[in-house]
Amino acid sequence: MNGSGALAAGLLLVFTTVAFAAGGTLLGGLLDVKLIGGLAGGVLGTILGFVLVWKRYVVPANEEDRKRDYSQLKKNEEDDDDDW
Repeated sequence: MNGSGALAAGLLLVFTTVAFAAGGTLLGGLLDVKLIGGLAGGVLGTILGFVLVWKRYVVPANEEDRKRDYSQLKKNEEDDDDDW
């Protein structure tokens, strides 16, 4: 993951948390418990934000890294191309 991907992942997490906190505050306002609604929405938004970031950014980055892992390859002892 490069810098712009990390920035996008962080912004996704923050915006998800803020959106759910605002929604929780609005729903809590209907029941006169704005603070509890906002806190509950913020917690749910943070959890959902982490899940979204994991699925959108972390899993593809791990799969891309696995494609470039050549540590399991063994050296070919019969390869004499580089001997002059």
